[in-house]
Amino acid sequence: MATAQPGLWKRHEIFEKNSIVLLIGALIVVAIGGLVEITPLFYLKSTIETVEGVRPYTPLELAGRNIYIREGCYLCHSQMVRPMRDEIER
Repeated sequence: MATAQPGLWKRHEIFEKNSIVLLIGALIVVAIGGLVEITPLFYLKSTIETVEGVRPYTPLELAGRNIYIREGCYLCHSQMVRPMRDEIER
């Protein structure tokens, strides 16, 4: 089993003993992670992929969808899989 290098362990103690350094280090790591996630989005033309065969709703379909949502029909009549016993038995 390899042992940790003494120099590396001493550098780690700086973070353990000083909470401000730990906070700054954590913020730097989160900022780098955020940039890695967000930066590629600026180079994309669109984040929405077009799917073949999909068309926008007609005005009548859109009106029906709004009623469906307004009346709360989606709570019972959805495509969600319900694995609970009482949902399966009904």
